[in-house]
Amino acid sequence: MMNSRPTKRNEGRGPFRKLRKMLAGAMGNKGFMIVMSFLIAVTIWSVLVASDGTLTRHKTFPNVATSVIGETTLKSRGYIVMDDLSELVPAVKMTVEVAQSNFNRVSGTAYNPHFELSQVKGEGENELSIVYSSQLYGPVVSCEPDHVTVHVERYITKRVPVVLEITGKLPEGLYLDNYKTDPSTLAVSGPQSLVSKAARIVVRLDQSVLSAERMNDRTALGIEIQDAKGGKIESNKIEVTNQSVITDAVIVETELSPMKYVRLDERNFVTGDPAEGYELYGVELAESELLVAARQEMLDSIYTLTTDTPLDITGANGDRSGQVKLKRPAGVDNTLPTEMGVIARIREKIVERTLNNVPIDIEGVSQEQSVTLSNSRVHVQIKGGYHFVEGLEMQNIHLFVDLEGLEDGTHEVPVQIHIDNPKKFTCALSMPQVEATIETKTP
Repeated sequence: MMNSRPTKRNEGRGPFRKLRKMLAGAMGNKGFMIVMSFLIAVTIWSVLVASDGTLTRHKTFPNVATSVIGETTLKSRGYIVMDDLSELVPAVKMTVEVAQSNFNRVSGTAYNPHFELSQVKGEGENELSIVYSSQLYGPVVSCEPDHVTVHVERYITKRVPVVLEITGKLPEGLYLDNYKTDPSTLAVSGPQSLVSKAARIVVRLDQSVLSAERMNDRTALGIEIQDAKGGKIESNKIEVTNQSVITDAVIVETELSPMKYVRLDERNFVTGDPAEGYELYGVELAESELLVAARQEMLDSIYTLTTDTPLDITGANGDRSGQVKLKRPAGVDNTLPTEMGVIARIREKIVERTLNNVPIDIEGVSQEQSVTLSNSRVHVQIKGGYHFVEGLEMQNIHLFVDLEGLEDGTHEVPVQIHIDNPKKFTCALSMPQVEATIETKTP
C-alpha cells in the first residue's frame, strides 16, 4: 500500500470566512465592546431583579370602583347623606407600591376603596376621606380623588295614614259594599326636609277592574306619598316600611254585592187626615225608585221600600213637606239614603150639593103684563169648593128668567142663576129652560 501525501489546509477559505473577519474586526473595536458590556450588565441586573421578590414597584389602577359603608349605622344615629356617592365618586385612580413578587397578580379591587359614613360629624357639609379595606399587597401611594364633600340632613321617621282613592266606574249591577287597606298606616323614613311634608300615602283603586267573579278580593296596589296639598313626594332617599319591612304596595280588600232598582211605595210615606174640607191628592218623593244592594237571596225578596216615620198631614189645609227616614230592610247594604224628601199635595175638596125647589124669579116685564111659568121652582145642583158649596143657603141663590122685550105669547126661556161673591163653581138645573106665557092685562 502506498502512503498518500496529506492535503495542505487553506486557512483563508471556507463558508464563514467573511463573517469571521467581521466579528474579529468588531471585537477589536473599543466602542463595540462598551455597548456589549452595558447590555450584558442590564441583562444580568434584570435577572437579579426578577429573581428578588422583596423589591417593590409602583402600579397604577386607572378605574377602581368605590363603595359606601355604614349607611344603616348612620341612620341609627339620626343622619342621612343627601348626595349619591355612587354618582359623585363612582371610581378612583389609585397608585400603589407593591412587591415585585405580587406585581402581576395584584388588582385594584384588593384594596376596596370606599367611604365610611362613620366619618359624618353632624348636619350640614361633611368631608369624607377615601378608606381602604386592605393594603396587604403594599401601601397606597396616591388616590384621585381621595376625599369628597357631602351634605347631611337629619334622618327621621313619621307614621302617616293610608288613604284609598276610588276611581273608575263599577260594572253595572255591582255595589262596592266594603273596602279597606291593610295596613291603615305606614312609616315613612328619610331626610327631615322631605318626610316632614308627608301627609298621607295614597292608594288608587280602579273600580272598573272589579268583577262579579271575585265578590271578595285582595289586591296589592302601588303607593304614592303626598303632601298636605296633594303634591307628590318622590325621592330615592325615602323608605316606606310596614312593621320594619320596606314596602312599595298596600293590600286593598274589597267586598262586592249585587244590586237592583226597588220601587218606593209613596202611599206609606204620609199619615193622618187633612183639615175638614181638604183632601190628599198626591204624594211626591225625591226618588221613585232606589238602587238596593244585598246578598242575592235577600235581594230577591225585596219588592218595595217604605218608612216607619211617615209625614203627618193631620189638619193640613195646604201642601206639606218634610224629610222622613227610610226603612232599611234587614240585610241591605249601605246603598240607601238615610232620609227621603216627601211632599204631600193637599187641596180643598170639590163637592156637589143639591138644593131642591129653588124659586125662579121673573125679570124684564112691565106692570101691565102678567107671566105664567110652566115651572116656578127647580132643583139646583152646585159643584165647587167644599167651603163655598157647604156655605150656600137657599137665599144665596137667585134663579130668574129674563123676559125683557118679549111680546105676548108663550116663550121658551133659559133659567139663569146668580150668586153674590161666588167661588169657582159649576151648576146644573133640573130644568134649564121653562115656558113663559106672557099676557097683557086688560084694563
